[in-house]
Amino acid sequence: MTTQPEKSSQNTFSTTRRSFLKAVGAAGATTLLTPFYGASATSKKLRYWTWMKSTDNNPRAKSQGMILDAFRKANPDIELIEEYIPWDQLRQQMLQAAFAGTAPDVSRQVDQYVGVLAQAGAILPLDEFIKSWSDDRRKDYLYAWEDTVWDSKKYAFRQAVRPGNMMYYRTDLIPQAPKTWDEFHKAIVAATKGQIMGWVEPYSKADNVAQVMQQVPPMLWALGGDLVDAATGKPKFHEDAGVKVIQWLQDLIHKYKVMPPGVVTMNADAADTQFLGGVAASIFQNNAKWGQWSTRDAIKGKIATAPFPNFANDASKPGSPNLGGGWTLVMGKGAKKEEAWRLIEFMQSAEAELLDAKVGGETPTRKSSLKDPWFKNDEAARMRDHLAWLAANPHPATTMRIKDMGQFTDIFGDALQEIMSKQADVKKTLADAAAKYTAIL
Repeated sequence: MTTQPEKSSQNTFSTTRRSFLKAVGAAGATTLLTPFYGASATSKKLRYWTWMKSTDNNPRAKSQGMILDAFRKANPDIELIEEYIPWDQLRQQMLQAAFAGTAPDVSRQVDQYVGVLAQAGAILPLDEFIKSWSDDRRKDYLYAWEDTVWDSKKYAFRQAVRPGNMMYYRTDLIPQAPKTWDEFHKAIVAATKGQIMGWVEPYSKADNVAQVMQQVPPMLWALGGDLVDAATGKPKFHEDAGVKVIQWLQDLIHKYKVMPPGVVTMNADAADTQFLGGVAASIFQNNAKWGQWSTRDAIKGKIATAPFPNFANDASKPGSPNLGGGWTLVMGKGAKKEEAWRLIEFMQSAEAELLDAKVGGETPTRKSSLKDPWFKNDEAARMRDHLAWLAANPHPATTMRIKDMGQFTDIFGDALQEIMSKQADVKKTLADAAAKYTAIL
């Protein structure tokens, strides 16, 4: 689920034409157009980029289609055109399209690249549309307002509240949900038998170590660490907390044999396939996967979810949910601003969020959306558990503060490859990577 911002000064960015051209490259993507033919000849066309086709056979795609249709019905003067871009190409294609003057009006984008897109001028700030909002309106969100603020400007809104580190586990292999990482360690070691892996964590750089960027930060938070310093952007992953976490991850492969060495070439999609195919006892993924995964034949009736275990081994509270790496809604450069804002605002409405919850299993972004009686029903029990976890253990999405995400994931990913595939010394390899990243800041 996933270019590189340039050198920063006082949390602002400047991008030269040369570096921007280098970032976007010459790559292209084929889009699938899904126009709405019921609009009038005088209606305005509004282009929406998404990584899901509304015709796909899965709950989230179905809910997306229903939301877009509801918007069309409420806005007959707008011809909404859905355009499909593979999830791992959205950022790059947004940069390229913005430079070419063909950016969509609205797009889904991964939150940790909002800063990249903002500093490149590929997306527009939304402050003009929210300047009259009351303090209560701004506090209506179930996530930190600052999560999608860049350089003091509001550039995005989350499409859903989606902890990316929910634990999915096989109840026939792990009978009881682990609350601490010691308990988790024992459980996955015991579950590793024959072709069954106790846990699968992908380390491929093909998707910019997407899963690592969601799972490792909460481990570090529990120990008082982080990937970077939120205030300065300087690396912290090489400090004691980082060494402890990454050493444990290396040991799972080479000492405890919980994961095969092949995970170094695995991306997030491949790891999901291992779990869905019934050959992994546990995996960490976003909470919205439940609706689709719980019906898969190989694991149907044999999986459950649980909050992230506490890496500091405090059984009294779970680890923090990590909202970093989730999808956001942004407005593209050159957008039809008024119409684009109508779509962004509609997709955060109680009507849209209820559809996304009931059909797609997505957790709403706004407290006011939860007033609907449906959220008190048994169907929403799992969602209420997710929200209770979030409310009791909040933490900012600190990956949003990484100043050069492209360079960071490249350097950090290289270090992980050395550590996991070649059993390189953890402390030295992380220190070298930190020095390399610091040099480009």
